[in-house]
Amino acid sequence: MGDMVPARRLAHSFSNCAELLGAVGHKIDRDALVKCLTQEEGQALEVRKALEGRRKAAQIAPEVVERMDRLRQRLVEGLSSAASALLGVHPIPSTPGELVGLLKTSPQREKDALADTVLLNGHGQFLEPRYISAAEFRKAVKEQEKDARLALVKLVPHLQQELRKRGFEMPEDRIRKLFDPKCDDPEVPRCLKWILRNLNGEFNGGLVDIQEMVGDKDPDQWLDATRKTLQFRSHTAMHKAIAEATSLKYDCVHKALSGRHKAKRVQAEIKYCLDRWLEDVAAGRAPDIEEDYRGVPVEQVRALLPVLEQKFSCKEGMYRLIAARTGVKPGSVRRYFHSNGQLKYAPLSVYRSAEALAEEGPGRYRPRSYLADNRTRRVARRLAQRAQEVLEQWRRAGESDELEIAYKELRLALIVAIKQQAHGSAAAL
Repeated sequence: MGDMVPARRLAHSFSNCAELLGAVGHKIDRDALVKCLTQEEGQALEVRKALEGRRKAAQIAPEVVERMDRLRQRLVEGLSSAASALLGVHPIPSTPGELVGLLKTSPQREKDALADTVLLNGHGQFLEPRYISAAEFRKAVKEQEKDARLALVKLVPHLQQELRKRGFEMPEDRIRKLFDPKCDDPEVPRCLKWILRNLNGEFNGGLVDIQEMVGDKDPDQWLDATRKTLQFRSHTAMHKAIAEATSLKYDCVHKALSGRHKAKRVQAEIKYCLDRWLEDVAAGRAPDIEEDYRGVPVEQVRALLPVLEQKFSCKEGMYRLIAARTGVKPGSVRRYFHSNGQLKYAPLSVYRSAEALAEEGPGRYRPRSYLADNRTRRVARRLAQRAQEVLEQWRRAGESDELEIAYKELRLALIVAIKQQAHGSAAAL
């Protein structure tokens, strides 16, 4: 620990932070802040007095002041960057005083956005929570539902996740109750208003023109191209995945997207669900889709066979290895490699596993024997000898429950030892 420093330095940094946060509507919880700055009980009292301005002439441990200075710097940097982007201010204010002046004169919507940025940056741990009433929350919901009804089945889990990002834990059933006109909860996190205000159409339960989804393309062609891009095994699989990802039932999705003559309007949830998946693919991210619904044409799997045949002396061994890695039965794996025309698509997991094997280094693939390790072989040999001795005793003794149990236990121990690559001694057995 270095030399003590004047407490007024701590008070100065604290004052800067309080002014910055106050400019966007937040207040510092001093008790929570003290816990962030020090864990020592004796030191905490002095820190609290310094924050309140009562001990400016006192001395404070330098590490406490350094933590406060770092906190202030992160706050200045985060708010400066966010304010510059929101307000189009250049150059970015770099001192607390300049930034406070800018924030105080900002429109309320921008202040709300900046207040939310503070929560998302992790500063909420030392802020006083801000609340609104359930009635005020429902007013915000009503404003959001001007164009379309919100789909609560999907919205409620989203709100819970967004609240958690901001340091609030709230069970789904409590969030759902907030939408009930009878609910009079007085402590609804205020940030929920901002979260609602920034929802996109993904959570709308209304209808949109199908052209908003497909653009100037033919709906059938667009849907088929989308299915291929997202690697769905079939249109039915795509419809099931959409139903699982939204509040819609499968029949509703299937009816909207099937048939030669498509409806002129579709549920907004369908559009935004597909939009999100397509954006993930375009950005190189894996879309959040159950693997069971996705696949590749079996021709792609069969195209890997010539390379795989050079690596495996036996096709059945290859099928068993892919089955072990994917959980698909060996018989099913075999069918994906056979050109009999019965199957059109293979699971993505099978294709990825086969592709990984094909890309492995040169030479034939030789599965590692369970008995490749010398120590495991020694343990297995001793267990096998002991099991054989007990088996012979059991046979000579005729009916003997004890010897039968002992033999079966030794046989099981032998199997376990081999599969677990045991290195220990079998003497105890």
